[in-house]
Amino acid sequence: MDYQNISSPLPPRQSLSGSSVEAPAAADTSPSPPLIGFSSSSPSPRKKSLPVFVIPLTIIILVALLLFVVIKVLIPTLSGKPGKVVTLNYWGLWEDRSLLEGVIADFEAKNPNIKINYKTQQKNDYRSRLSGRLTKDSTVDEVPDIFRLHSSWLPMFVDSLAPVPDTTVKSIGLDTDYYSVYKNDLKMNSRYLALPLMYDGLSLFYNKDLIEKSQASLPKTWWDLQTIGSNLTIFDNNGRLKIAGVAMGLTDNVDHWSDIVGIILKQNGADFTKDDSKNDESVKGVLSYYADFSTKYKTWDESMPPSTQAFAEGKLAFYFAPSWRVFNIEELNPSLNFAITTIPQLPILSSPNGSAPSSDVEMTNIHWASYWVEGVNNKSSHQKEAWKFLEYLSSKEVLEKMFTAASQTRSFGEIYPRISMGNNLSGNLKIKPFISVANNAESGLLSSRTFDAGLNTELSKYFADAINSIAQNADPSTIMTDLRSGINQVIQKYKLK
Repeated sequence: MDYQNISSPLPPRQSLSGSSVEAPAAADTSPSPPLIGFSSSSPSPRKKSLPVFVIPLTIIILVALLLFVVIKVLIPTLSGKPGKVVTLNYWGLWEDRSLLEGVIADFEAKNPNIKINYKTQQKNDYRSRLSGRLTKDSTVDEVPDIFRLHSSWLPMFVDSLAPVPDTTVKSIGLDTDYYSVYKNDLKMNSRYLALPLMYDGLSLFYNKDLIEKSQASLPKTWWDLQTIGSNLTIFDNNGRLKIAGVAMGLTDNVDHWSDIVGIILKQNGADFTKDDSKNDESVKGVLSYYADFSTKYKTWDESMPPSTQAFAEGKLAFYFAPSWRVFNIEELNPSLNFAITTIPQLPILSSPNGSAPSSDVEMTNIHWASYWVEGVNNKSSHQKEAWKFLEYLSSKEVLEKMFTAASQTRSFGEIYPRISMGNNLSGNLKIKPFISVANNAESGLLSSRTFDAGLNTELSKYFADAINSIAQNADPSTIMTDLRSGINQVIQKYKLK
């Protein structure tokens, strides 16, 4: 997530015969000659007729009206020429207009009365600029009719989003052909508030050379990762970290650390938006476990460069990232021999004494999603046209066209949001780990790299402070008190449920 003979509207008219119109004679006392055409007997009474000039004027008026309808309505419809042209302002992010040029041109050719004014926005302060612009008068400023936003931003934009029409939901199969995470994230009061054109999540990247050299297996659980990562960690003669096993434990130089914490919280059943002792204990346990990779297992420390750079340089064995980091790594080091697998899981039932679970223990199957969606401004006077364009972009044909266009300049385009299109990408081993678990993914409010200066950013700061305090052996009770206070402030500020 198409668009003859003209008959006169006048009824058939009868001709006037056997009658004439004559001007009244002046008074005369002389005998009058007999009237021609009438008998000499008493004349019959005649019907009163309209003046001669009325009939031609009526015809002229009706013909003029008919011509106006033909010129203004019927001819443009039959010829395909547009009447009033509607321009949709579309604020995008990440994707340049050149990528969408082809599909926009196709849409405009099929819909000559709709023009798309697509502009790629800069990521810095985008959320704040978008919020401000949506309050402006569209007759004075350029206000977007369609705009891209992160799925986690919905609480910040709920008052600006127009619900997706039910006809569009049905037409594109939003309830049936899209991953379940969209239903959980984008529906409020049984109505979708945005449309997804892509999917992304979190997977585990690994250096194949380091893994094969040590004959290590790939981790299926977090305990596996902890053990294998420790074994792969190498220090130089001076005790400095030379090869890091896993980029976890810190926040400043671990890209996507908040996503890592977010998914472990999900797997551990912790809901930090609920203010109770049980959830706080679960949160504290996850944060302590995360910090242990730096403080206890020593697989990572502050001397390492940012984890994306460290991985690209071959100094890191395991690295968590979304799919788009493939492009960064290939740009930094095209010869790096790396692959991607799914993220580790936790046992559904806790193991005794905190020990690693046995191989037959049932594991969770919860993965992490972080993705962008398209919304429509509920104050736009062109909502109908906006949804028509988004419905067009959501079609399988157009999604494939956009993916192909992006693949001309990078390894792949945005991952399809449709379940039925997943098999089309399964041959790409860089994408397969993401789509293989997409229908078991959940999102959260610790999404990294959204640049929102709001919900995610504020929560991440409080969690980062807690992790750093744990690493410095601060009082655990104080840590959780401060974290809970910060979380509650964010909940109140953004009216989270």
